[in-house]
Amino acid sequence: MSETIRIDRNVFIPMRDGIRLSGDIYRPGAEGKYPAIVIRTPYDINEVLDFSYVRVLPTIRAGYALVLSYVRGRFGSEGKYDSSAPQAVEGPDSYDTIEWIAAQPWCNGNIGMAGESGLGTVQWKAARENPPHLKAIAPSLAGVPGERRPEVSDAPVLLNVAVSFLSIVAGDVIDKLGTQGEDVSELRALFNEVKADPSKAYTYLPLKDVPQYDIPGVKEIWLNLLGIVSSDKQTGGTEQYPYHQVQIPTLSVSGWYDPWLRLTFHTFQNVGKYAGTNYAKNHQHLFIGPWCHHRPTRILGDIDFGPLASENGSHAWEFQLAFFDKYLKGKEIDIPRMRYFSMGENIWKDSEEWPLSNTDWQRFFLHSRGNANSRAGDGFLSGDVPGEEQPDTYVYDPSFPVPTTGGKGSEAENGFVSGPIDQVHVEGRKDVLCYTTSILEKDMEITGPLELHLFVSTSCTDTDFSAKLVDVYPDGKAYNIADGITRVKHRNSFHKAELVKPGEIFEILIRLGPISQLFKQGHNIRLDITSSDFPTFDRNMNTGNPVGVDAEGIPASQTIYHQAKYASYIEVPVISD
Repeated sequence: MSETIRIDRNVFIPMRDGIRLSGDIYRPGAEGKYPAIVIRTPYDINEVLDFSYVRVLPTIRAGYALVLSYVRGRFGSEGKYDSSAPQAVEGPDSYDTIEWIAAQPWCNGNIGMAGESGLGTVQWKAARENPPHLKAIAPSLAGVPGERRPEVSDAPVLLNVAVSFLSIVAGDVIDKLGTQGEDVSELRALFNEVKADPSKAYTYLPLKDVPQYDIPGVKEIWLNLLGIVSSDKQTGGTEQYPYHQVQIPTLSVSGWYDPWLRLTFHTFQNVGKYAGTNYAKNHQHLFIGPWCHHRPTRILGDIDFGPLASENGSHAWEFQLAFFDKYLKGKEIDIPRMRYFSMGENIWKDSEEWPLSNTDWQRFFLHSRGNANSRAGDGFLSGDVPGEEQPDTYVYDPSFPVPTTGGKGSEAENGFVSGPIDQVHVEGRKDVLCYTTSILEKDMEITGPLELHLFVSTSCTDTDFSAKLVDVYPDGKAYNIADGITRVKHRNSFHKAELVKPGEIFEILIRLGPISQLFKQGHNIRLDITSSDFPTFDRNMNTGNPVGVDAEGIPASQTIYHQAKYASYIEVPVISD
């Protein structure tokens, strides 16, 4: 254990095309060779360290060097920044960064990678290149890039995330314009308007023309985030990730309320099936806490998950450090394939499989007498297959969307708090359908993926349907546990838009993602269905047009069917004793 730390700032790392990337190096002060953990980032290093699961001082004291390097065009790094940089850029840059570090006199040649969100995605790009000295990666709050397929993405834009991302990266873009001799005072004042009040961006119509983003270098990032790109540029979302190129151990870290939770599980399962070596297949790990897109915390939204959910109580970094000790230092350490937090019980559990082997798949069918509107309606859930029942209807008006109330996101994003929040206000709306079980006579643990099968029709050629699974307490408070949304025109494929015929009945699948929740005796389980969750997701304007081009929308009359021929249900993974 080293008691002193050496910090080298603004170190240039040469790339094969002559571009130099800037970074900071933290390492033990004592002479010797150390394994290195690399974080590649487009964000300010100080913000990264404040956000990261990686703890700098314990990492250095444990005998590791920590290298934080900016990607192209960010802060001190040369080159042009591309917020959607393809494999052809990030792959070689990651390879060259890792191999340069391995050649330094203070490095013993064993290198791992860590980092959250976009810093996690880039690790999967690095793994494809198989640099000889990269021995393990630990991507957090992220999954593989390029997987815009129905099982991982149902097409609506994560609007709140897009606005937040731009508020982080745009400042450096404007600064660089200033260093090129331009007067950026007006541009900075323009952007600061939307940074101070993000609603100026997410409520503006059409979205593509937000005036505060009409800044060179910023507008391009905004359009890319909306999925609007020029004809000569690919979005990068059309390929399946080549899992066979992964040949090293991996540790994926996420939270039950992280926006990329479903993609994280999708990645975990596919690496286990398709990685290029049995070693990689058998040495991948997953760590899931009761958190959002942020560092571990015991309190999220309205719920205190107890001391074991806190940063210290969860031992999140200790788990990650043990992973690196095992695969970079060769220590004989037993690490479970999966460690996850069971909400409601508020304890940690280990598993070697997903879904769990003792899963009892049960179907909860939707029922009503045609008036499931709001929590005061007559909607209910049961295991009985419906007979002849009246469907439920509501009107979704994009000018009056259901507001985001908790759910998956960052800790505090543009004034919206993520996590479990009492749904009392949104469940009072007539455009929210509520289906509730009878009072539970005993505890029920639900652990695994949730899928909602709905038979629907709409008066428009395109619209959205969204759903939440809710834990209803004896006092009436109702906390969201999982959620999902499907854009109708992408019900079968993200890549191919298929508009629907107004009034025609069709089936859609809404993936609410994986969960682990103990619903306690005396509680109820509720399913909420509506057509918006704004601004977590962009409003569907019900026109069938691409995202961002409509200046106004049209109301949609929505119908949910639950009868013998059109039995809508949610499939629930109940854990048997």
